Amino acid sequence: MLEIIDDLFSEIVIGLVMGSGGALLAYFKKLSNTQKNLCSEIQQLRKALIILATALDRQSNRLHEEADSDLEDLVSKVLDKPSE
Repeated sequence: MLEIIDDLFSEIVIGLVMGSGGALLAYFKKLSNTQKNLCSEIQQLRKALIILATALDRQSNRLHEEADSDLEDLVSKVLDKPSE
């Protein structure tokens, strides 16, 4: 009888350990996917910001030729600045 309880206990412990390991692995995989998605969205936002700044710079230079704005350089400086 004690042998049966011991075998049953060891099987339950093994099942719990394997289930916990699987849940932990799934959590870190989801975390990794979220981080990848955020990085790609940040890249897309940076590209959109550069495109919009370039368009605004060209439009303002076209309308006001005497005011030489250089938004493209400003945007690149802001994007290259390390975040704090």
